Amino acid sequence: MTMIDVRAEIDKEIERTKLEILVFGPAIDPPSPNPHTASLQLKRREIKRRLIEEGHSASFAEDIVDPSLPAPLADPLLQEIAAMRAADLIVILVYSPGSILEAKTITGSKELCPKAAFYCFEDHKGGLVVQHLQHMVAFGVSVQLVSLADVKACH
Repeated sequence: MTMIDVRAEIDKEIERTKLEILVFGPAIDPPSPNPHTASLQLKRREIKRRLIEEGHSASFAEDIVDPSLPAPLADPLLQEIAAMRAADLIVILVYSPGSILEAKTITGSKELCPKAAFYCFEDHKGGLVVQHLQHMVAFGVSVQLVSLADVKACH
């Protein structure tokens, strides 16, 4: 009698699972002279590329916003909210004003909180945004504090 290899079956199931993932953070263009912003711009590109290589669907806000829609649907935040609701996972590299607004939007929705993984610079841990996000863990968000060296070294 042949035993079922449960580990192999789980690995196959994980391989077959494909997710819709949004990757938010500082705008990709133009490249920033600020080392923190530049590191996050590069990391967003790397995250998106890696997710796509693994068979997932990954998008930036820049990819999904359609400015040709009529008002008020042309509002980029309204379009992002619609995309967030449809996504399986939302990765937010928190640093820029836009990513802070996205973070606030997510934490205001019990539906979106469990989909969110926030990455914040550890030198901001005493700030209002990071403190708020840490309290929102109770509603399902994930918050990781990282250093600039962590962001550059993470693959």
